Amino acid sequence: MEPARPHPRARAARPEIDDLLRRLADGERAAFQPLFDALWPLLRRFTTRFLGNEADGDDAAQQALLKVFARAREYDPDREALPWILTIATNECRTLRKKHLRRKEVGSESLDVLAARQASPEQALILRDLRTALADVFTELRSEDVDTLACAVSDDRAERPELPAATFRKRVERALDRLRLAWRAKHDVL
Repeated sequence: MEPARPHPRARAARPEIDDLLRRLADGERAAFQPLFDALWPLLRRFTTRFLGNEADGDDAAQQALLKVFARAREYDPDREALPWILTIATNECRTLRKKHLRRKEVGSESLDVLAARQASPEQALILRDLRTALADVFTELRSEDVDTLACAVSDDRAERPELPAATFRKRVERALDRLRLAWRAKHDVL
C-alpha cells in the first residue's frame, strides 16, 4: 500500500508554515494571524477526516491550535513544523475519542449499527456454546487468575485490587496466557 500523500495545498504551505511557526516561537506576534489562517483549514480537514464528524473535527482542530500556539516555543526550527503540528492534532483527536468512549456517547448513526448487530438465533446459540466452553476452561484456572480476569473486564474500577497499574496489567497478561493454555488443552486447539 502506498503511503498517504499530503494534500497539494499542504505541500505548498509547508515552507510558509515552518517560517511562520519559527517566527511565532521567536516572539513575533505578527506571525500569529497568518499562521492561524494557514493552519485552520488544514487542521480542520485533517481532524474531520480522522474523527469522521465535522463537529468533533472542529473541536479537535481548535484544541490542537490552542496547544500549537501555547507550545510554539517548544518547536524545533531544524525540523518541519507540519508533522509536529499534525502529531498534536492526532493526539487531540484520540483524546476526544477516548472522552466520548468514557462517557459512552453513541451517535445516532452508531445506533443503527448497534441495532444491526442484534444476535440471530444461530448467533445466540453459538454464543451460549462459547460461554459454556469458557466456563469449563475457567474451572481449570487458579481462583486468582479468574478474579484477575473478572476485574479486568469489569466496568467497576472499585473492584480492582490496590496495585500499581503496571502490576495489574502484568497479572492480567499472565492470567490470559494461562487461559489460552487451558483452552488449548481442554478443547484440543493447536
